[in-house]
Amino acid sequence: MFFLFSIPLLNAGASIRLGSVVMGMILNLVALAKNAQQAVGSWQEAKAKTAHFRGALSQYQGSLVQKEYDRARAGDAQAQFELGERFFQGLGVDQNDAHAAAWFQSAALQGHARAQGNLAMMCFLGRGVSPDPAEAYKWAHLAAWRGGEDALIIQRKMKSRISPEAIAEGEKRAASLQTPIPPAP
Repeated sequence: MFFLFSIPLLNAGASIRLGSVVMGMILNLVALAKNAQQAVGSWQEAKAKTAHFRGALSQYQGSLVQKEYDRARAGDAQAQFELGERFFQGLGVDQNDAHAAAWFQSAALQGHARAQGNLAMMCFLGRGVSPDPAEAYKWAHLAAWRGGEDALIIQRKMKSRISPEAIAEGEKRAASLQTPIPPAP
């Protein structure tokens, strides 16, 4: 085959060297093709393992979500908060801000400080709920009152970004909830 590449004007030694170079290139291409086949096989194997892992993970997350959902429906504030986190981030469930806000609110009404802080931000940004600066400040105020460190930062930032009227309304709404909320476990 390498004789096809010999050039008649070259002497015999040059023709053999050129043929050897071409043969070397062909052998390299054959080796590359074998490596490519192996790589494709490895890729397909990894893809199958990944699909299997995703299926197992999805099944595991599904059982966790079901357990959290059952606990949340029974009134467990921590489970309600965790379910809100799952919906907010799309962990094991489809991401859904409205569901996240509803679960955060359920936990927040029971005094869960982190749920109150998350709900404050959602109300402030209008994620899953209509934007409401007074409602946002209410939840930030309650979370800060419960001792949430992040909530103190959120509350301070909100004070600089919302009107004094919204702050006053938020504090009024928070005051109506402070007494009946039992301490979070």
